[in-house]
Amino acid sequence: MNNSYLKKDFQNLLHFKPILFFIFLISLVSMYHFFYTQEIIYLFISLLILLIFTWLENKRKILFVIAWIVIAIIMLLIYQYWNSNSFEEEQEIVGKAKILKCKTNYIIVKINNTKFYIQANKNNYVVGMKLNIKGKVNQINSISNYYEFDFKEYLSKDNIRYQIKASNLEILNNFNIRVLIYKHFNLNNAPLLINVLFLNKYDSSNLMVSELNQLGLKYLINFNFINMFLMFKLFNKITLRKFKYISTFILFVWSYLTCWPIMFTRIMFNQILDIFKTLKSDRYLKNLVSMVVIILIFPNFAFSSGFWYIVLIILFWSLVNKEKKFFNFIFFFMLLNLLNVYFTYQINGTSMFYAFLLSPIISVYYWITPLMYLINKDLLNNLYDVLLTVVILLKRISLILNVGYFNIIFILFGYLTIISFVCDLVSIKIKIYSIIAFILFLLLNFLFKPSEYLTMLNVGNGNSFVYHNKWNNITIIFDAGAGKQRSPELVSNFLKYQGINKIDLIFISHTHEDHYNNLFSLKENFKIKQIILNEDILNTIKIKNIIINIFINPYANSENNKSLVLIVDIGNIRSLFMGDAEKETEMYLTNRIDFIYILNLKKVDILQIGHHGSKTSSSFEFINLIKPKIALISGENEGGNKKFPHKETIDTLKKLKIQYYITNGLDNIFVLFKSYNIIKK
Repeated sequence: MNNSYLKKDFQNLLHFKPILFFIFLISLVSMYHFFYTQEIIYLFISLLILLIFTWLENKRKILFVIAWIVIAIIMLLIYQYWNSNSFEEEQEIVGKAKILKCKTNYIIVKINNTKFYIQANKNNYVVGMKLNIKGKVNQINSISNYYEFDFKEYLSKDNIRYQIKASNLEILNNFNIRVLIYKHFNLNNAPLLINVLFLNKYDSSNLMVSELNQLGLKYLINFNFINMFLMFKLFNKITLRKFKYISTFILFVWSYLTCWPIMFTRIMFNQILDIFKTLKSDRYLKNLVSMVVIILIFPNFAFSSGFWYIVLIILFWSLVNKEKKFFNFIFFFMLLNLLNVYFTYQINGTSMFYAFLLSPIISVYYWITPLMYLINKDLLNNLYDVLLTVVILLKRISLILNVGYFNIIFILFGYLTIISFVCDLVSIKIKIYSIIAFILFLLLNFLFKPSEYLTMLNVGNGNSFVYHNKWNNITIIFDAGAGKQRSPELVSNFLKYQGINKIDLIFISHTHEDHYNNLFSLKENFKIKQIILNEDILNTIKIKNIIINIFINPYANSENNKSLVLIVDIGNIRSLFMGDAEKETEMYLTNRIDFIYILNLKKVDILQIGHHGSKTSSSFEFINLIKPKIALISGENEGGNKKFPHKETIDTLKKLKIQYYITNGLDNIFVLFKSYNIIKK
C-alpha cells in the first residue's frame, strides 16, 4: 500500500468540517471528565485533542481556542457550584427545597447549591414543587457490580453525592403551571396511557415501559426525534415558514411541561439559533453550539450514552449520500448497534425497524389521547391495551443477540471502519483493508475470552453460580438469587455482559427468595431449556461431558434442609453445591451409601459452602469428609444476624487447610477450568 496515498485519505477525512467540530467537542467533554474524576489522564487527552484540532483548523483557530477556554472555565464554575458544600454523616438538615427531578421511587431536590437524593416510593411529587424538608444527610450507598448499572456513579455524575433520610416532607403552596397541570391528572391515579405518554414518570413496573425497555425502545414513549420529524414535516406543509415560530413556541411549552428532555431542548435551541445568520448558514457550527449549550445546562449529559448516540448520528449523517436511502438505513443500523454493543452488550436486529413502525403509531396516540381524555376516559384503557398488545407481539419476534463486553478501542476501530466504508473521501483499498482488520479484531476478541469457567456472583447474602463453556455453548446456573439491596436483574446482566444467549439448566436449590429472585428476569430475557426445583424427582442429569448427581433430604423439616445437593462432574473437575443445606442434611448425606460411593470415586475440587457460611452448616466432620481443594462462600456482613460467613465456619476451613474465597459484597469469583486459576473481579 502506498503510504502517501493513505496519508492523503486520512488528511482529507480529518479536515472535513463535521469531524473537526466533533474533535473540538470531545476535547471539551474530556476536560469535564477531568473536573469530575480529577484523573490527570483526562486532562492530557483533552489538551492533546485540542492540539490536534488547532493543527487541523486553519481559518478560525484563535477564535475557537478562546471559545474553548471560556467554555472550560464555565464548566469548572458549574462543577464547583454544585460541589462546594460538604456534610457529615447523620448531619441534620432543615430547609426549603425545590424538586429538580421526579421518578417513580425517588426525587432529586436542591437546597441552596446542593443536590440531594430522597427515596420516595409511588410519590405524587412534580418537578418544580417546593418542599419543607427535615431529615439526616448521608453519603449515597448503592451497591453494584462491574456488569451492572451503577446508580451511585450515575447520581454522582449529576453532582448528587448525598441522600436525605427524610423524617418530614411538607409540600408548600406552589403556584406553578406544571404543578397545576400534573395535579389535575392526579398523577398515580391517572389513566395508564396518560401516565406513560405525558406524565414523564417512566415507571419500570409498568408493563408497557418494561416491554419497550427490553426491545431497546423505551425512548419512544418520550416524544422522540422520529415523532418530531413526522410532526414537523406535516406542519411545514400546512404553515410553511410561519410554522418556524409556532413550532419553536410548541417546543418551548412542551419542554417546560415535560421537564426539559434533552432531545426537545436541543431542537428548540437549534430553532432559536436560526435567528443568527452565521449559524443558520452553517449547520455544522450550529449543531456544535447547540451541543455545547446542552452540556452546560445538563453537565451529566456529557457522561451519558445519549450523548454519544446524538453526536455520532449528527456526525455520520454529514458523511452519507442522502440519495442512497436503503444504504443509509443499513449504515445507521451498523452505527447504532456498535453503540448498543458498548452500552448494552447487545446487537438489536429489530429495534430500528420497530422504531420506524411504532413511532407513527405513538405520534397518533399523542394527538388522540388528550381528545379521548376529554371525551371518554374509559376509552384510554382500551387504547393502552391495543398498544401494549402490539408491543408484546413485536417482542415475541424480536432479534436481540447478546455479544458481551467489548473494549472501547474495538468500538473506535469499528467506527473508523464504518467511516472508511461510507465516506467518499477514502479510497477502495482502505475500505477493504479496514473491513478485513475489523473482522480479525472480532475473532481475536472471541478467542481471548475464557473458554470454560465457574463464577460465584457477588450477590450479597444470596446465591448465584454460573458455569459456562464457550466451545460447547453450555450454560448452567446453580441458584439465581440475590440478597438485600441487590438487583433482580443481576444474573441477567452478568450473562449479557458475558455474551450468553441461552441457558441449558437452572437449578433452584430451594424456595427462599435469596436463591431464586432473579429467575423471573432470566425467563423474560433468555431461552431456558430446563428449570429444576427441589420438588422435582431426579437422580442424574447428563449434558455432553457433564454429569450431575442430585440428592435431597426427604426427611427435612426446614426449607433450608430441603435444598438440592448437587455433585457436578465437568471433565476432570468435580464441584459440590450445597444450597442452604445445614448440618441436619449433611448428616443425612454422610449416611447415604450412594453419596459416599460417588465421593470415593473422585475427590471434590470445588465446594460451595452451605447457607452462606453460617454456623448452622459446614460441620467439621462433613468438611473433613469432603476435603475440597477450594471452598466458595457467597455472603457478606450486613450486621445484626446477617453476618456471613460465621467465624466458626472460617475456623473449620483454616483448621483443615482449605483455601477459601468469599464474595464479601465486593468480588465476583471466577474459577478458570483450563488453568485452575482464580480471578476476582
